[in-house]
Amino acid sequence: MPRMKKWLLAVGSFPFFLPAQSSFYLVYFTAKPDSFLWKPEQCLSSFTLQQRLQLGIPIDIYDVPIPSAWIDSLSHYGKIWGVSRWLNAALIEVPAGGRLPTGGYIHCVVPFVRVRPAIGVSSLSSFRGAKVSPKVTVPVNALQLDQLKLSSLHDLGYTGQGIRVAILDAGFPYMDQIPAFQRVFREGRYLGGYDFVAGDSTVFGDNSHGTQVASVIVGYDDSVGYIGGAPGVSVLLARTENALSESRIEEWNWARAAEWVDSIGVHIIQSSLGYSTFDDPAENYTYPDMNGHTAITTQAALLAARKGILVVTSAGNEGNTSWRYITAPADADSVLAVGAIGSSGQLAPFSSRGPTTDGRIKPDVVALGWGTYVIGLSGQPQQASGTSFSAPLITSLAACLWQAFPTASAQEIRQAILASADRYASPDTLYGYGLPNGERALVRLTALHRPFPTADLRLYPNPAAERLFLFLPDTTLGYYTLRIYDAEGRAVFQCPYRGHTELAISLSGWRPGIYFAEVRQEATGKTLTKAFIRL
Repeated sequence: MPRMKKWLLAVGSFPFFLPAQSSFYLVYFTAKPDSFLWKPEQCLSSFTLQQRLQLGIPIDIYDVPIPSAWIDSLSHYGKIWGVSRWLNAALIEVPAGGRLPTGGYIHCVVPFVRVRPAIGVSSLSSFRGAKVSPKVTVPVNALQLDQLKLSSLHDLGYTGQGIRVAILDAGFPYMDQIPAFQRVFREGRYLGGYDFVAGDSTVFGDNSHGTQVASVIVGYDDSVGYIGGAPGVSVLLARTENALSESRIEEWNWARAAEWVDSIGVHIIQSSLGYSTFDDPAENYTYPDMNGHTAITTQAALLAARKGILVVTSAGNEGNTSWRYITAPADADSVLAVGAIGSSGQLAPFSSRGPTTDGRIKPDVVALGWGTYVIGLSGQPQQASGTSFSAPLITSLAACLWQAFPTASAQEIRQAILASADRYASPDTLYGYGLPNGERALVRLTALHRPFPTADLRLYPNPAAERLFLFLPDTTLGYYTLRIYDAEGRAVFQCPYRGHTELAISLSGWRPGIYFAEVRQEATGKTLTKAFIRL
């Protein structure tokens, strides 16, 4: 992360006392103890565990919580604004004249942001020329569905039923009261919510942006002629954005929300937020930072993808500004960054351009974001524009396809959507791979034969130098004993192992040569053995 590296400072190189105003710091910890790999049920929900088992995604050190004693010790230095197990860090506000945290468990301390009340340009998409439509007897939003062939998927019964979508946004006022959302609550498909800005569970307030984004996916109201793109999905709601200001603390909220929804269990994260400039110019990103690994939201999006979640995010509304380019986390690999087109397929002038600074195609795809129909706070359909509203259409497409193929992986769904798009053979940095076609994506997934994860013992990298990772994709989460033998048959390492977890083994001090790893299942006595080379 080049931009952040110039801020990384060892704790000892800071002055012992700080200037006369409170300041925010990210405290990065040393390697977490891996004892919780033995108890994944205490870290992840049964839904998340089942997803990991089904798709062969290992439980690893990113799933392990940070020790509570480490967190408790930070409270002596200032206010803790949250903890991220994925980033292995905590955000702390140190008061004026205070001391920076110290301790053997701290890797480094990074200056973060100075939060102050401000009214600036928010990362939310703007609403362009919104107008209220009269009541109608046919869907007013048919065009945005038909462009993606979503209506065809609905006709086949694919409305996203059984698929979990987490929506990260700036608030969801009146969602619990607007008629278009009542089926979600009545059918028990509202899974919960949390406000990471205010630190409570009240999400049905604040900015209307989130309500409108949600309506594109899950809204359904016959009386006003509106059908969302995936009206059968279940939803989790997270407020991560303060619409009145723009600071990197909102990226921190985004990262914490992503790991929160992962621990509960979701298929898709829908995010119509983007980050490039902030109220404090010192925090601004530059275009070279759109490289797929610098921004905090980008790092979190990559980790979500690693955990088997499909992240769908707006490309940004900077196409006719001096910035022009995509905004984080749209630069992340393995996500779907969505640009905006109009009713006739023309690129919206505000839709952010690519590529990433390392040359990857962005945006990935496009959908209607120039005159998209949403449900307003009045409960009536209205039009709004921005990549905020093209992204939830792609989320809807992914949810419907995933219902059709519930054992597919996130990346299979993503690739099917890309391959179905009308510019797949010749992508560019305006439209990406183009406008997806749900019918073609369905055909592609039907033809795809994905092998089910086998029970092979995996050792990587092999050959290994300083560290070896071991993973046995055992969907029963069985208990094992791991022994490692050298070429002469002498046992050099032994420890317990829990199936389907990723175990990191330090090879420091081991002699170069051939070794054999053996896992023995306690319940059956069955053993699996695999060789590896220590360089």
